[in-house]
Amino acid sequence: MFTAFGILFLYLGRHEWNETHRTRVGHANLAFLVSLVAIAGAGAPIAYLTVVGGTDSTGWLGVEFGVAVALVFAVTFVTYSLVAAHLVGRWGEVAMGLGLGWAALISALIGLALSPQLNPIVKSIAARSTAVTSIAHPITLLDSLLAFSYLAFFFAFADAHWRVAKRLTPEGEPFVPGIPHT
Repeated sequence: MFTAFGILFLYLGRHEWNETHRTRVGHANLAFLVSLVAIAGAGAPIAYLTVVGGTDSTGWLGVEFGVAVALVFAVTFVTYSLVAAHLVGRWGEVAMGLGLGWAALISALIGLALSPQLNPIVKSIAARSTAVTSIAHPITLLDSLLAFSYLAFFFAFADAHWRVAKRLTPEGEPFVPGIPHT
């Protein structure tokens, strides 16, 4: 749910980034596009198997589904980091790096856990069932472990906010208008 809100906020605020940080925004927009393609990639095997009536997902469709789900989670955190990486100081970089690493690991584990769940998902959709508890059960713990990444990003974004409020560059020097800072 937090990932969906994060994507929504990034989408709604993208015009504000476009005005000031065109290059960084280009990378963030690319990461956002990868997120959208990954969402489509996760939905494609479900849609295909639902339409053709097949439930044999032991092959490449299950792997593709798991990889796409992992990318959805991981690239969302990459997008978050691209938005504020240029504003953080050393502690913010460390927090952001730890958050990204943890998110990548947990995202991969979520993809691995959900890959074998493609078959039950398709069966649930074909039966028009809203019972998702058994399908979501394998990732309940993993999803909650993403809280560590959200916490790390909270610290990184707080560092960025503090630096912007104090008009400091990421190196800790006072910002001087007219002098380019990276």
